[in-house]
Amino acid sequence: MSYLNTPRLTFSGKFQADPSTVNNDPNHFNNATFRPEFQDYNLPGNPGTNGWWNPDGTGNFRLIDCVVTSVTYQDGTTTSNPEDDAIIGMSVMDADGRVAGKIVDLDSQQQGVSEIWGMQVRIVDDGNDLMTGDYKEAAFTNLWLNRSTDIKGGAGKATASYQSVITNINWNIEQSNSRYLQELKDASKDMLSIQFTVDRYNLDHTSAEFTIGRLAGSIGPSSTLEPNHCVLGRQMFPVGSNCNYATAVVDDSLKTITMDLSNALQFGKVNGKVEVVETRNLTLAINIGTAEVPEYDYIGKINYRVPGWYMQQSGSCTFNLSKEQLDLVNKYPLTIVDYQASNPNTLTLDPTVTQVFNESAEYAIADKFVFRLNPKEQCAVNFYATELGKIAANKTIEIQQAPYMFDDPPVPVTGVPTSAIQNASQVVTNEYGTAVLEITAGDPDNPREFIDGQIYALTYNLEGQSFSGGNQNNFISLLVFDSVKQEKIDCPTWEDLQPTMQQYANLYPLMSKGVFNLAKQEVVDNNAKILKFVFSKEKTDPNYMPATRDLSGDKQKMILNYLDGILGVIDCETKETIA
Repeated sequence: MSYLNTPRLTFSGKFQADPSTVNNDPNHFNNATFRPEFQDYNLPGNPGTNGWWNPDGTGNFRLIDCVVTSVTYQDGTTTSNPEDDAIIGMSVMDADGRVAGKIVDLDSQQQGVSEIWGMQVRIVDDGNDLMTGDYKEAAFTNLWLNRSTDIKGGAGKATASYQSVITNINWNIEQSNSRYLQELKDASKDMLSIQFTVDRYNLDHTSAEFTIGRLAGSIGPSSTLEPNHCVLGRQMFPVGSNCNYATAVVDDSLKTITMDLSNALQFGKVNGKVEVVETRNLTLAINIGTAEVPEYDYIGKINYRVPGWYMQQSGSCTFNLSKEQLDLVNKYPLTIVDYQASNPNTLTLDPTVTQVFNESAEYAIADKFVFRLNPKEQCAVNFYATELGKIAANKTIEIQQAPYMFDDPPVPVTGVPTSAIQNASQVVTNEYGTAVLEITAGDPDNPREFIDGQIYALTYNLEGQSFSGGNQNNFISLLVFDSVKQEKIDCPTWEDLQPTMQQYANLYPLMSKGVFNLAKQEVVDNNAKILKFVFSKEKTDPNYMPATRDLSGDKQKMILNYLDGILGVIDCETKETIA
């Protein structure tokens, strides 16, 4: 089950992502060459200068003015009328009683998998929390740099999607009078699936909408038997460059196909309104022929031209199937075509048909695909393989280490030494269509000098396929930290800590200018108690200190031991706790 299954709700509104961008430039990590202007906003017309576009960022990620726009019940019926269900128009919000979640890059040289950490999700009615849960940290995927045709380059033109689960759920729906909420709780009380697509992000620090963008999403049931960050469904690949990836789910019991096109179509301003800029007559079909000689059984038009379709339905659409069509769908791949006929409202016998999306019938994907590892640590990558949306056993998945995945010299070279990560070259799915790849981290030994650790990429593909022929977003990103000498961990001096603290002071001006300067020993010593509190938090906690989660385990221990020494908790020489 996932956000595409029933019972499902859609919601839309805005989001705020407020990262500090001083650390976007890897050369800003070099304390020896850091200059004060690196904490200033970029020069006009030069987005990669100074501290880039948001040097004073807080790191916060928030949901803004998001409301429930429609619901689909367990039986497949749907409504967007608040008179039918009280949940329509209710708010979907983040935390109220604690700090906001955080938007986090993996690394200065891998900004293409930004994660949300420590976010809470709530469904709220007139100030009352009806559902509250924790958003499991997740990275965006299917980054598309050419989404908005009316916006000039940069992140404002781009889009990406987040998919995760909501856990640790508290329900308070007894007085809600919502059929939908009761069905959702009955279907998936302990965990929910959530997906949202973000676009039209505002990078202009002189604008009232600075750091704010558009958001559309869905919430539905979830299951521990299925992945957290992807859908076991029908995977639609774009044929041309003006579309992006899409996903669909077939419900055999309801005889329906629900398709997520939230990150698949381009947008622009039409008569002052942001709408889909698409002229083709997009039609969902089944290819009952071959790839070379297709033959189509048509299911129906995609009604993306309906005013407000995207924000009302969050880019999703559902098609009813006849029994015969359901049988065909489970045997043949789906496709989306541009169906041009003399009368566009009918399916004529002699149309002009051009493929726009094709299904990747055999498909493999890693669920979690972003990892941070200390030397000698391991992580497990859970792979899922499907064929026409059904689990596929005995499928071989090949894994390759990809050097220079993120950049080119002369910036610090990534992916070396290759010996710092060890993993099998292939895994085979079991009877449930899953396979596990174990990765062991070594010590990169500081190849990037002034940046801790190294980043690596593992590409993968099914045997007989190639990574270059698949979804280029589907690879595994790893940040492997350098080790620290044990004597520095056990009995650190200020000289041991100062380079790391100087980096934080340089890279996060909001902290050094507005709270306290971590580069100064007297400031750290005088605030040892509060610093110990924030540096000892779990990484999933929104109060955790390092804004980019870029602190290694060794350095965290070193800092905490230093703070304990200042607080008189540990005797450095004997390593004993002081009473």
